[in-house]
Amino acid sequence: MKNKKWMAILGLLLVFTMGLTGCQSAPAEPQTVKVATLAGPTGMGMAEMIVGGVDLGKNITTEFTVAGAPDQITAGVISGEYQIAAVPTNLAAVLFNKTEGKVILGAVNTLGVVNIVADDAEGIKSIADLKGKTMIASGQGSTPEFVLNYLLQKNGLTPGVDVTINYVAEHSEAATLLVSGGATIAMIPEPFVTTVTSKKPNLKVAVDLTAAWEEANNGSKLQMGCLVINKEWADANPKLVESFMTAYEKSVKNVNDNPVEGAKNIVTAGIMADAALAEKAIPNSNIVFIPAQDAQADLEEYYTILAGFEPKAIGGKVPGEDFYSFGK
Repeated sequence: MKNKKWMAILGLLLVFTMGLTGCQSAPAEPQTVKVATLAGPTGMGMAEMIVGGVDLGKNITTEFTVAGAPDQITAGVISGEYQIAAVPTNLAAVLFNKTEGKVILGAVNTLGVVNIVADDAEGIKSIADLKGKTMIASGQGSTPEFVLNYLLQKNGLTPGVDVTINYVAEHSEAATLLVSGGATIAMIPEPFVTTVTSKKPNLKVAVDLTAAWEEANNGSKLQMGCLVINKEWADANPKLVESFMTAYEKSVKNVNDNPVEGAKNIVTAGIMADAALAEKAIPNSNIVFIPAQDAQADLEEYYTILAGFEPKAIGGKVPGEDFYSFGK
């Protein structure tokens, strides 16, 4: 009789233990988060994560791809191969429109990185000083050209009439012409700005286009780089995405606070080739972390201006509210 009682008690304990086990959370399914970024300023803030890794939780691994040009990762973002990508803000709008809202903004990561560099002898101190000048520029048919034309017009200058602009195919070509003396005024982006001003002391940043944009637009920020996120994946993995964004914000802060270490990571990650150049370029590259909702007002203004020059530059139309829905 006693044996039967003990057997009954043991049976109840076994059932109770199994019930507790069943209530525990099952281990997370193995998942690989694929992240793409571009070389140059757009990817600088991610360098620490690429080199040191990022802890997103048990069974979660992160795979980073560094590309030389946007077209190398665009298809992967559209298909969902990459869950997160660092791209130019105009491309983010294109991706949102092309996928009908399946790719959304996560955060702005770079402000303006394009400047007008000039020989001291030219006496250029402002956009207005470009009147009657001849300059070279890279980025024809893309956002740098539209930003330059907009700022010229805001200062009462007509491109091609008041200012002669000769476009070259590559940023590197414009930089070479400046250093060789083949040109004395040029619009180029970082890190080429740092390269030419380091090689030739009489070349200086004559006009900071980010500052000129803010002045022309009542303090609105020129936001040129960002993180985009696959919306379906983000909706299914909110805590994972939050962990990534927290780590990314920290990575951005660290590269700005410690350019020496940041430069080493940038080179190791394959974002730039020269650590000394990267260290000098970091303070000039406007690396930031601005959450999607905080970036909305300035980005909407930027997109509206771009659409006035070339609607195709943002995918045909200014993105709607859903583009900024991350974090809401």
